[in-house]
Amino acid sequence: MAKIVFGMAVPHSGMLGQKPEDWLTNGDRDRKNPALWYKGKTYTYPELEALRGAAFAPFLTLEERTERAARCRAALDEMAEAYARANCDVVIVLGKDQKEIWPDQSPSITIYSGEEVHNGPPQRPVYAPDHHVVHQAYPEFATYLINKFQAESFDLNDLMAWPQNTWMEARQGYAPDYPVVPHAYSFVYHQIMGDDVPRHVPVLFNLFYPPTQPSMKRCIEFGRVLREAIEAWPEDVRVGVIASGGLTHFVNDEEFDRDVMGKLAAYDYEGLMTYDDSWYQSGTSEVKIYSIVMMALQATGAQMTLVDYVPCWRTEAGTGEGMGFMYWAAPETN
Repeated sequence: MAKIVFGMAVPHSGMLGQKPEDWLTNGDRDRKNPALWYKGKTYTYPELEALRGAAFAPFLTLEERTERAARCRAALDEMAEAYARANCDVVIVLGKDQKEIWPDQSPSITIYSGEEVHNGPPQRPVYAPDHHVVHQAYPEFATYLINKFQAESFDLNDLMAWPQNTWMEARQGYAPDYPVVPHAYSFVYHQIMGDDVPRHVPVLFNLFYPPTQPSMKRCIEFGRVLREAIEAWPEDVRVGVIASGGLTHFVNDEEFDRDVMGKLAAYDYEGLMTYDDSWYQSGTSEVKIYSIVMMALQATGAQMTLVDYVPCWRTEAGTGEGMGFMYWAAPETN
């Protein structure tokens, strides 16, 4: 029977591939954003600055940025080592499409049942190697999971072939002759797996775009069904579950991040649901799929290991990204 041995929640921010000298350029985008989500409400940048002042200016020095970038790099290296120690045969990769492959639709939950996943240029270097690579998915397991979820009243989208990555084409200037996978997945393949990707099933959630976003409650229920389905799979394999994305962004909220991480460590599902969906919007919405990892790993007795938490700032009013690096290893893999 299949055995769940490992879980992970890892950010996939483009800032992790930038030099610290370049972090503040992202702040220009934040200043132009008319809907910056913070504590369940949206603000323009001037409104956010009026609310928070310039409290985060001390964290914008090059010295601060360099120190935080180094911590993020060290944490990513430790996460990759933890993944390697788990020796997973099969991985479920949880992420989202950010209008990269679906500019005109937002399916709520999708399971990829095709055979291959493509990565490489024009994806940015933090997300991909400098050449085209093809990774093997797991169609049989994906179809099995779809049937299990359908039996539990989940109506899923079955993605049988990757569409062209239109975002890459528009932003990078050309379209390759292969469909580049969305960045939530490519980051895991490249940074955590070192481009040595086992059989795996990508699962895509519409986390960004109302009204078809699954709620935190729905994601928790998804985690329960996923755990039961994996445990019933007859193949003798070691399975990992990885959530790609989060924590708060594009307005950092350190208080919220630390509260969420505490709830994750305590397997506190009710606590996660005390925040309504207005708190889980924009990039912060990616926190929802963390609950799937904790639900999948809880029965193993795994305790969450928080490798590091690094708020990375890029404006005086506190925009940026909260980088949380955490994993769950079943006791026999420690």
